[in-house]
Formats: sequence, structure tokens, C-alpha cells
Amino acid sequence: MQGRRRFIENVLKLGLMSTATLAGVSCGMPVKPGTQRTGVVLDELYFKHDLPEHPENAQRLVAIDKELERRGLWDKLTPVQARLATNEELLWAHSQNYIDEIESISEYGGGFFDPYVGDTYLNEVSFDAAKMAAGGAIQMNLAVYDRQVDNGFALLRPPGHHALESKAMGFCLFNSDVIAARALQKYRGVKRVAIVDFDVHHGNGTQDLTIDDPSIMAVSIHQHPYWPMTGLAEMTGTGEAKGTNVNCPFGSGAGNQAYLRVFDEVILPKLQDFKPEQIIVFAGYDAHWRDPLAEHRVSVDGFNHLLQRLKRTAQDLCGGRLALSLGGGYELEPLAHCVAGNFEVLLDEPLTPDPLGESPRLENDYSEQLEKLKSIHRV
Repeated sequence: MQGRRRFIENVLKLGLMSTATLAGVSCGMPVKPGTQRTGVVLDELYFKHDLPEHPENAQRLVAIDKELERRGLWDKLTPVQARLATNEELLWAHSQNYIDEIESISEYGGGFFDPYVGDTYLNEVSFDAAKMAAGGAIQMNLAVYDRQVDNGFALLRPPGHHALESKAMGFCLFNSDVIAARALQKYRGVKRVAIVDFDVHHGNGTQDLTIDDPSIMAVSIHQHPYWPMTGLAEMTGTGEAKGTNVNCPFGSGAGNQAYLRVFDEVILPKLQDFKPEQIIVFAGYDAHWRDPLAEHRVSVDGFNHLLQRLKRTAQDLCGGRLALSLGGGYELEPLAHCVAGNFEVLLDEPLTPDPLGESPRLENDYSEQLEKLKSIHRV
């Protein structure tokens, strides 16, 4: 697409290839005083990790690219150059044996990580693509923290929130958001990072990797009971990290009202108490009412209102430091509109009217579940 080609050309023109250093000191263009600058990470490797018949395929990025071009958003975004995560950085979330296994499967042409399950594929470039996804998340978060950009969105693939220390699952290879959070801590001395996940599937990998870490708050709104069958509200963290794992599960039929109310009544007070220095968002859009892999009923407008709340919270708590990474969303049209709408929120642009509208099915009333969550999370 013309927009993507222009983006890559802009990266080269700005000389950002040469500044993609280990600590990411120079990750984007300088911020002009008084302007809103939204960063974007995109790399050609993200398109090359692909299996066309699989729901998590490269056409997802193609659809997003086209919609950003159609709305004229590419020219308003600031390129942030991705890079390959180092082995040391991958070890912040994963075991060496697992890293070697992913490299080996990819090196020998790919396949499914677990052929008996058959949900998480690799091809010959997937190891490098996954390292570039983790490195892209690091670079975006450092650019936001260093105020090279005001906020940003890493359009990375493969996604990461299901990836465990030694296991790939749920289309995910390396847990990019946890790695990025630890990059902020190690490279910038950040004490507290919040990861907010609104993908419809619970981020079990993020939970497992941070469950005993009081310096990272893991927040998840998700469908339950549903795959991966984790994410009970009662799982609130262990030891000194008690209270920093914030699961907000809803059954089928939850929509805008449930998502926005749980943010206002549960997540916001937990974030206010935690006082993060940066907020990372795992931005999955498979809770959209048209998505084929779930049963929630959020609209494009619902996701925009949710991100507006997150953006306001970041402004109140951590100087606006907010960085998104792409999660799920498997129906191309709603995915593209959701991502483009969220870019408009980040840019402070007027919102394009939701072309898909609200779910034709009324959302279920989860007022009782909200009261239960408030009790469990003590807010």
C-alpha cells in the first residue's frame, strides 16, 4: 500500500535505522512544542510471518494499512523504527531452551509449535518476526517514555499475550509487552508499569510472567469461561504482588456498557492506587460484535471510548505515557476500523462515525458481576 511504502521511506529518510540501538535512546523524531505526536511501529517482517488460511494472518495488517491510508492518517503519524530484540531481552520473559526451540522450528521451515493443538504456527521468518515484534514494542515504549512521541501504537505481529515462559500458544510466540515493561525498568529505571489488556481472550502469558512481580500491574478484561480458560477474578497476584493482577471476566454477550463500567469502577481506581509510570496496552479487538472467535458485543465506538479513558488516565497518572501493541481481531473490516479509530483517539483527531454501528443483539446485563469484581478487587 502507498501509505505503508511512504512510512518505510520516511523511516529511511529520517535515518532512524542507524539509531535503533540497544537502549533505544533515539527512537523517533523530536517532539515539536505544543503538538500531539503519535508514534507508529511497522516492519516488513510483520507481514512475512504468515499462513493465509490461519485467522492470524498478514491480511490483518493489509486491512489496517488500507484504512489508515483511506482516512489520511499515515501522514499524521511519526515513524518509530523497530529492531530485533536481543537474546538477553527475550530472557526477561522466556527460557533459553524455549528461545532455541522457536529458532530451530523456524530455521527448518516452520510448522506448528504443538502439532497436536495446531493453533500457533511458524514459518521460515517467524523467529525473526517475533524478535522484531518484541524489539518494536521495546522501541515504542522507550520512545514514549523519552517523550520522542506523546503516545504510540506498535502494529506488530505475531502477538504475545498468551506466550508463556517456555510455551507458544494462542498465535503468540514472545511476550512483547512484558519484555517492553522490563526494558523500561532496566534501561530507564522505571519502578511501576501497568499492562492493560482488552483482548477478548485472557492474557494468560502476561499473568503468569508477572503474577509475583509487584512492579508490573497486569489488567485484563476478557470473556470467561472461554479459551484459554484462565483469568479468574480471584487470581489477584501472589506474595508482595497481591492486588497487582486485575482480572475482569465477563460471560458471553458483554458489550460497551460492561467494558466501560468495569474500567470506571474497577480498573481506574486500581491504576490510581498503583500509580504507574507508563501504561502499556495490549490492544485486541476480538471483543467486537462481528468477530468470529468470541462472543462479546463491543462496537468500534466502544473501543474508542475505552481508549479515551485510558488516555485520560495516562495523562493524570504518568504524564500521558501510553503505548499500544496490536493484539487480536480476526474479522478484517471491524479490525481496520477499530485500529484506525484508536489512532484518531491517540492523535486527538475528530472521530470518524462508526460505520458498523452497535451490535444488533442487546448486550447482557453484568451489573451483578461488576459488584462482585469491586468486592474482589477492593475498590
